[in-house]
Amino acid sequence: MINLRQLQVFKTIAETSGFTAASVQLNMTTSAVSINLKDIEQQLGTRLVMRERGRKHRSHKVELTVAGMWLYERAQKMLSLSDSTERYFEQLHSNRRETLNIGASQTVGNYWLPAYINVLKQQRSELKINVYIGNTDEILSRVESFQDEIGLVEGPSSRDDLLTKPFKEDSMTLVAPPDDNGKALEVQPWLIREKGSATRRLTEKLWAKLGIKPANVIELNTNESIIHSVASGIGVAYVPSITTPLMLEAGLVRALPTEGTHHRTLYYVTHRDLSFSMAWIERVIAEKAL
Repeated sequence: MINLRQLQVFKTIAETSGFTAASVQLNMTTSAVSINLKDIEQQLGTRLVMRERGRKHRSHKVELTVAGMWLYERAQKMLSLSDSTERYFEQLHSNRRETLNIGASQTVGNYWLPAYINVLKQQRSELKINVYIGNTDEILSRVESFQDEIGLVEGPSSRDDLLTKPFKEDSMTLVAPPDDNGKALEVQPWLIREKGSATRRLTEKLWAKLGIKPANVIELNTNESIIHSVASGIGVAYVPSITTPLMLEAGLVRALPTEGTHHRTLYYVTHRDLSFSMAWIERVIAEKAL
């Protein structure tokens, strides 16, 4: 029967496209890598990679066969499930050690989260808190794979393994350089977040609402870099309102009028399998008013 270690060896061969590179990454000899692969192939009764003939074939690049590609996709899923299972039990132990891992999207993590951490520390002074900040999709994936016990994000989740609940209302503001010349928004350069960001999705929704398709788009991966780029005169951006007060007060950017309301809901997410053990922090998040 193929074991997880063998699957890891095969997956590494596939991702590095070679025996030598795989051996370095796995800290194994090239011969050991080759033997592991041959054992898997013998058990399955099929070739998984196409090799070159000769004594030195292991140092050359290899390509997956059709069967190899099929197995690689499943190896990714099985190893991911194994990793997440280990992390689940690590989290159970870390809870007993009073450790909390929080994932937060950028706006929540940089602006809203500190006050919640303050409340948590007041209630449990011994609590060790680790925070990871990324975009919304990244945080959802971390909670789904048990890397974080709770995630605070800027958009709802439809992932089956996650429980999503609203905890706060936020808003968005369209900002431009202070000397904006009033050019049509469609011809203005737009500064936007990366794919996977809730702020980017809201920007794309704004474009649809305005009926525009900007051709000049610059992608940046933090709200701060975006708003400072706007202040530098590069273009316009649709950003969380909480990032704007100081820049507006200093006259470094100006808000552009837009029709309608621009509110959004912030959410906290937990894994269904950890919902009972995380009930205490959910109460803090749900009850804390900022």
